[in-house]
Amino acid sequence: MNNEQYAKERMSIVKQLFEMDLHDYDGCTKVFSRPSARGIIVRDGKIALVYSRKEQYYKFPGGGIHGGEDRKAALVREVKEEVGMTVIPESIAQFGSVMRRQKSNMEPDTVFEQENFYYVCRVEETVAEQNLDDYEREAEFTLQWAGIDQAIRVNDAYFSENEFDTLMIKREMRVLQIIREAMIRQELLPYGYVMRVFPDAEEIYAGDYADALDMLLEKHPDNRFLNGLEGIGGPKESADEILAENEFPVVSPDGFGRMLAKLLGTVYEGMEFAAFAEKMYGLWENLPDGMKHDEPFIRLCFANDPLSATGDEEGTRRIYENLFRFYDGRETTFPVTLS
Repeated sequence: MNNEQYAKERMSIVKQLFEMDLHDYDGCTKVFSRPSARGIIVRDGKIALVYSRKEQYYKFPGGGIHGGEDRKAALVREVKEEVGMTVIPESIAQFGSVMRRQKSNMEPDTVFEQENFYYVCRVEETVAEQNLDDYEREAEFTLQWAGIDQAIRVNDAYFSENEFDTLMIKREMRVLQIIREAMIRQELLPYGYVMRVFPDAEEIYAGDYADALDMLLEKHPDNRFLNGLEGIGGPKESADEILAENEFPVVSPDGFGRMLAKLLGTVYEGMEFAAFAEKMYGLWENLPDGMKHDEPFIRLCFANDPLSATGDEEGTRRIYENLFRFYDGRETTFPVTLS
């Protein structure tokens, strides 16, 4: 898959996270559709949210998409208006959508239908004044960097006699829970960051690994992730550093796993066996739990002693080589739309 195909694949698919349909609109003959764009902005383990001081709930910054307006343009506009932050357009990546459907509380004989598009994005450091509408001012919207567990607890406790508002807040809570699960599974890995920031990183997949990495380091000498790869150790630490500074999107772990297995296979071919085994055990210790205890990387737990797994070098080599071939013929789930 080349870079153009990869980008097209990622931008063309919007994963539906879940659907909220009250089925309370029997007999309605009209549909009012109001899609929205909402931002997921993570930094240092906190998430940027709109907090209603009056109603005491959290929501993602964002709002309705105007007729004919591009979704990303709507995201940039809405985030600026609600919380005063400037979204960096090239950082925007799809996370998923939530379809909401219920009887309208504003128009008779009408179904209210809203597809909410969630995007991971980064923002500039400077925060400007909010530009709130009357409803938002009345709700006393303010920007808060909240812990994700805190936001989930607050929204879970929220109650309103207005069913429209209640459904909105429960939707935001469920999306927060999905993001939390993704963080726990350590799906925020360097692969998506590399593919977005370095379009020439495709060259790592072909030819000589060392030459390709040297070429990338020449172009980006200060990049922590690339320097981390050069040392072959500490992938989790590198991922944590990049995540803290770049908030790159959720990706599927097997996309990263395929890349890592291929790189390890290339290094293995040009490295003395015992030295390789020592480095692989250090690497295994630093993998996220969700990867280190599953196939194929659990095999690296035998790497502290080249002979410990089977009692002979040949058997241990087979363990490694099966790891390198693990993804051959398997379909890889590439980063789903947190870019």
